Amino acid sequence: MEMGGDGLFHIDEAGRLVAMRVAPYEAEEVLQDLLATHPDLLAGGQMTPDAPRRWLLVRREFGIPDRDGGSGRWSLDHLFVDQDGIPTLVEVKRSSDSRIRREVVGQMLDYAANGVRYWPSQDLRVHFEQTQREAGQDPQEMISQLCGDEMVTVEEFFAKVAENLRTGRIRMVFVADVIPDDLRCIVEFLNEQMNPGEVLAVEVKQYLAEGYPGKTLVPVVYGRTAAASAKTATKRPDLREVRQNADDHVRTLWDLLERWTQRQGVALQSAPSGIRVLSRSDLRVAQLYPSDRVLCFNLDPMRKRGHESLAASCLESLRPLTTKALTSAYPSLPAGDAVARWDDVETILDRLVHV
Repeated sequence: MEMGGDGLFHIDEAGRLVAMRVAPYEAEEVLQDLLATHPDLLAGGQMTPDAPRRWLLVRREFGIPDRDGGSGRWSLDHLFVDQDGIPTLVEVKRSSDSRIRREVVGQMLDYAANGVRYWPSQDLRVHFEQTQREAGQDPQEMISQLCGDEMVTVEEFFAKVAENLRTGRIRMVFVADVIPDDLRCIVEFLNEQMNPGEVLAVEVKQYLAEGYPGKTLVPVVYGRTAAASAKTATKRPDLREVRQNADDHVRTLWDLLERWTQRQGVALQSAPSGIRVLSRSDLRVAQLYPSDRVLCFNLDPMRKRGHESLAASCLESLRPLTTKALTSAYPSLPAGDAVARWDDVETILDRLVHV
């Protein structure tokens, strides 16, 4: 039996107890690659034990502009989103990097302040879809798995991401093989002060043992002090309040949709970022997003259910109703255009709701 080690042991095939020792990562990029492939290393269960966080990668080396329409001035190591659409900014440093002590904090605050202000939500969705396809995964399926709800569309999910960005509901995470005491102290202080934003540090130690081909990774989250945990949780917006604060076009469109669903005998369903229009078979055919001031039509699910000609026909009927360019999968009609051409919109909804 080998003695010593760091309190972590491996029992080999012969039943021998082998002490595992902390080993530095060969390079910072090794830890970056591990996080991109295995986001669970961020230890979401330690962050919020009552509702463990799960993540999907939006992009690595994601550019952050410092003005509207600007190109990326900085590059964030990773941008993830969790199941509640909370953007999670991750910076990775090795403990041997002297910048991990103070410089990285100012760097992250720069990233957060400018990302919240200048990241176009549409760009986030496009990068997410590109990242997932590069990994051989279907973006819609990954969002459904993340949320545990196959009805949530990519567009609806990223509307929630955009709302979180707008309100500053983000998470900043420092990741390293060892979190220095002074960084831990700063993180705990910031996390107690910030609301609804969150600041955490994750130490991901790597353990190796001689003769053992595998490696063991042990993440530990810092920053969850009692004061930070006691911060008031951000509540989902009350739809009555959202409606009251919406602009005139959105409120009018909301009223028109309610009257239309009553005539059709179908339902409007509340959602975190707006309301959903359901068909008689509970298929979601459209969503009203008050914050984005659009009515989104779910044509792609129609195609997947074999209604290609209906989806194509509805798209052609929508295009003359607005000067805005419409996507073929989930075309979004501005609320003002939908109100002005309500008779045409109602006809399209009539066709979709009977599927």
